[in-house]
Amino acid sequence: MSDADGKGMATVPIDAVKGNALFEKAVAAIGLEDATTRWLCVSVLNTIGTTPQKLTPEELGNLLPEVDRRLRKLVQEAQADAAMKRLYRVLFEQADSA
Repeated sequence: MSDADGKGMATVPIDAVKGNALFEKAVAAIGLEDATTRWLCVSVLNTIGTTPQKLTPEELGNLLPEVDRRLRKLVQEAQADAAMKRLYRVLFEQADSA
C-alpha cells in the first residue's frame, strides 16, 4: 500500500502552517484573522509551486497582484488597501535590509 492512497498521511491544517520570517511578516502585515490569512497566502504560493518555508522577497513581489486580487474578494476596498499598503511595506523593508 502506498501513501498515494491517502492512508497514513497526516493532514495539517493550513492555520497550523508556519513559514520563514518573510512569510510570517507577510501574514502579520495583512492583518486579517490568522487562519484566513494563512489560507490566502498558502493558496497564492501554491500557484507558483513554492511553500511558506521557502518564500523569497522576489516571489512575494511577483505574487502581490494576486494577493491583492484575492484579498479584495474577502474584504472591503478600504481594508484591502490598508492591508496591501502594510504588505508592500514589508517587502520594501526586506529590500532595504538586504
